[in-house]
Amino acid sequence: MNENNYGVGLYNDGVFFFTNPGLAKFKDKFGNESTDFSTLWNNREYTFKGKTTVPLLIPSTTPEEVQNIRKQFAKNYATAWFHTTKRYQELVKKGGYIPATYDEDTEYKDVIQACLTALPKSNAEVRQVKNDIEEDLKGSKAVGSKANLEKIFEDYEIPELGAQ
Repeated sequence: MNENNYGVGLYNDGVFFFTNPGLAKFKDKFGNESTDFSTLWNNREYTFKGKTTVPLLIPSTTPEEVQNIRKQFAKNYATAWFHTTKRYQELVKKGGYIPATYDEDTEYKDVIQACLTALPKSNAEVRQVKNDIEEDLKGSKAVGSKANLEKIFEDYEIPELGAQ
């Protein structure tokens, strides 16, 4: 890679990137294990191959937004990585198997930095994720402050406890 004169996180062509350092193995929805990392943004699932760097080209976003998105992807990766470590398992065990308390800045900083450092270029796989449709949401409706709740919920049948 050529010398970078544009700042940290930019290739010489002015494009921000995200790196999957391949530090951990993750399971996909089919139970297959790999170093590929998937994360969601704006109803799209981004999959990054292990040990590669991917330019982040996200339509309708400003460079500042792309910078924030890549930092969020790096934090998501660091969180997923940390939950696979022995240190996390020890913290959970010490805490009596309740969610562990730890300092994210201390635990995540090296992994986040690894996600923002360049490796060989690659491409991300992006696929549209199904949006939640309002009709699929049971037992909730958006109502105005002066709405008549009896009229809005007149056709609603209250489910039996334990029958859901």
